[in-house]
Amino acid sequence: MRVPALKTCPYCAANLGSVEIGGRDRLACPTCDFVHWNNPKPVTATVIQHDGGIVLVRRKFEPFVDDWCLPGGFIEATEHPAESAAREVFEETGLEVQVSRLLDAAAPGRGINVVILFYEAIPTGGQLIAGDDASEVGSFKQHELPSNIAFDLHRQVIHRWFESFSRQSRI
Repeated sequence: MRVPALKTCPYCAANLGSVEIGGRDRLACPTCDFVHWNNPKPVTATVIQHDGGIVLVRRKFEPFVDDWCLPGGFIEATEHPAESAAREVFEETGLEVQVSRLLDAAAPGRGINVVILFYEAIPTGGQLIAGDDASEVGSFKQHELPSNIAFDLHRQVIHRWFESFSRQSRI
């Protein structure tokens, strides 16, 4: 679902116009100086080590309903990104985790206005059970990964994580 373009000022209801600020065209209000900074929403996604593999959730809602992905979601106001990662993991998988490191930060592009912080975590408690946004949850070794992983960036991070995990296991 696309969000309709902002046309009027949320403060004074005047029609917004285009103004160049910082080398970019921005929507701005000529009456009250409101500027619509169309900044990306921060999101976390977490690779959870589990039984020699990783935890994935099957999406309950669009986009990509019934496809698999890393557990994750939007960072709440004033929440530290690592806390968000742990909270989202618990909400979607039932696992309590210790976030161990930041793996990557990326933006999907193509009009999707988010920045995704990919974390790695290890389980410290809880029980693997599908939560709020998940219809199913599972642990997958590299050769067991489902073919229908929802997002390109998730596939890339998962692939790199297994490559790194394999190298570390041989050391």
